[in-house]
Parts: sequence; C-alpha cells; structure tokens
Amino acid sequence: MQVRIALVCVAMLGVQQAVAQTTAAGAAKSWPERPVRIVVPFPPGGSSDFAARILSNHLQKAIRQTIVIDNRGGAGGNIGSEIVAKAAPDGYTFLITAEGPITISPSLYQKLGYTPNRELVAITPVITYSNVVVVHPSMRAATMKDFLAFAKENPRKVTYAHAGIGTNVHLASELLKLMIKTDIVGVSYKGGGPAVASVVANETQVSLATAPSAIPHVNNNRLRALAVTTAKRSAVLPNLPTIAESGVPGYAVEGSVLLLAPIKTPPQIIARMYEESAKILRMPEVRDAVAVGGSEPGGATPAETQKLVRDESAMWDKLIKTLGVKLD
Repeated sequence: MQVRIALVCVAMLGVQQAVAQTTAAGAAKSWPERPVRIVVPFPPGGSSDFAARILSNHLQKAIRQTIVIDNRGGAGGNIGSEIVAKAAPDGYTFLITAEGPITISPSLYQKLGYTPNRELVAITPVITYSNVVVVHPSMRAATMKDFLAFAKENPRKVTYAHAGIGTNVHLASELLKLMIKTDIVGVSYKGGGPAVASVVANETQVSLATAPSAIPHVNNNRLRALAVTTAKRSAVLPNLPTIAESGVPGYAVEGSVLLLAPIKTPPQIIARMYEESAKILRMPEVRDAVAVGGSEPGGATPAETQKLVRDESAMWDKLIKTLGVKLD
C-alpha cells in the first residue's frame, strides 16, 4: 500500500510539473500581456538611466507594450538590483544597470541581499563606455598631466565625486589613487547623475564619471574633460588621451550597462528581449544617440555577456583584495 501511495504521489508530482511547464510555455508565447517594468538602480541622469531610456523608447514599440522605468537608487545600485533578483521570473521585471552591482558588489560586500550569479541572468550590454576624467572649468588643470601634478602636490586637498561605494566610478578612482601614490578624498553620491552635478556645481573638483553622465556637460562647457580611462582611446572621444598616456602606464578601466532578468525567466522571453534589443542597438539613430553620450552600443549575445560578467567579476575581485576594501 505504501509503495502504491508513493507511486501515485510521484505521478501527481510529474503531472504538476508538466502542467507548470505547459503554463509557463503558454505564458511566454503570449508575452507581454501587460506593461513591463525596467528597474534602474540609480537616480535619473547617470549612465544606467541614459541606456534604459534609449532602449525602452524603441523596445516598447517592438513588443507593443508600455515599458515603465523604475529608478530605485541607493547603496551603490544594490537596492534596485536586489528588487529584480527577488522578483517573479515572469518576464515583467528586468534590470538595466552599470556593472557595479553585478560584478563588484559580490566581492565588496560581506553581506549582500542577493547573489547575482545565482539570481540574475545577463542578456546583453546596452552600452559600453569609458569613464571620463572631468573637472570644473575653474580648475587650472588644462590637461590630465596638469591634474596629476596638482593632486600629487596637494594630497587630501582634492575631492572626487563617485556614484556610490563599490561602483565602477568609485573603484576606478581608488585604483588611480593607488597607482599615483597620493590621496584624493572621495565623496559618495546616490548615482552618477548627482555625482557629476556636484562637479558642475564645484562642490567637488573631479570625477572619473561614466561618459553618458559627463559628456552632455562637457559639450555645454559646464565641465572640462581631461582623459579617458580605457587602455586605448575611445572611438567616440578620439581627442581625449588615456590616463595611461598621461603618465600612469598600465591604468585601464572600462564599463558597460547591462540588461538582466531574474534567473528563472522563461528562455523564450530572454531570447525575445535579446533579439529585439540587438535590433534596436543596430539602428543608426540609436547608434548616433549613444555616440552623443560618449558611448558605444552593445548587443553581444547572452553567452558572450555572461562571459563578460565572469571576467569582469574576477578582475574587480582582484582589485578589491589589493585595495583591502570590504563593506558590511
């Protein structure tokens, strides 16, 4: 009797799983049937918000549904990222974020409310970018070499703005401090937009800001750009030297803004989001808009993007250990 009951239970479980799979497949086929939410874990004005709005403007036409941008700034992007990691994997909640909460936070925070490699799946980069060293126009440093000389001559008298502890901007700045062997005082903000705004207002003197958040202010002469952080000059900012060219050999940092979903989101929906996003990122008008922001369009496949995340995570983990930085 017990064996028979056990067999019946196993059979019922199999039926339930089959029904669940059929239901999920049906839901994926008819997706989307209601508005889709894209969480941006930073305030408006930064690179993540920039990328999300460019993509969503075209994506909502492609999927024939409204896309709602939900800015949830705070904790270096961790709050908004956790919201998506814990969201139902039904194809109605996605994350667009600079890589910090995905590739940096797991190594930086001793207690993190989510585990990116277990709870989130990377779909594609929306944009890739260099960070740009920007200063207030009143600063006498006309070049990156001038700035480096000034910083070395005036330790702890220069303040730099960053988008939150553990973000790409923060660690890029700390790496520069380490390599030039001088102290520049960091000031934390809730995102790239507020950080750059502080330099525009001359509250802080410098930021290694993401290009999308900085270049509009450079174009309007509210900031002066000195250099890019990548190993090679940026294709969209060719007149700016690299930091390595400017006297810090070996310095190189670049970034990306990623599109992600909760890990168990149906593969059909992941595939559709990738296909539509890749088409959009190839549009001439989108490429032009991205270039104006000092960035390049993404569009790598999910497999390529997931490898990028693994490689970047390993790189940042090594730097964080070198710096000896750890947060609760």
